[in-house]
Amino acid sequence: MKTILAIALVASQMTYYEAKVTTFGCTSIEAVSQLQKVRSDEKALDAALTEKQLYGECVAILKGTQVQGSIDAADDSILRVNEQIEPPGYEAPLEDFETKAMDGKHGD
Repeated sequence: MKTILAIALVASQMTYYEAKVTTFGCTSIEAVSQLQKVRSDEKALDAALTEKQLYGECVAILKGTQVQGSIDAADDSILRVNEQIEPPGYEAPLEDFETKAMDGKHGD
């Protein structure tokens, strides 16, 4: 039981991440999966993302954007971003982000 609790605790910890590329966040892992399937075709991705944005399913995340995130407990290729800032947050492809050290310095 202690192992399960420790895994759940680690999975729920928030870390800061920075988008390495322009990417997207969606309200479901299924929507992320659909967009990843057409990602290699820029026009198809733009069209699919625009449609999902119109329906409120997804948002664009620009390269360099810093987000608060935690790795999804059910799918470790998914990063749940801004869950505490914009509940319930968005699911995004973890591979599009890198961990960002937050040292407390702002604009130094």
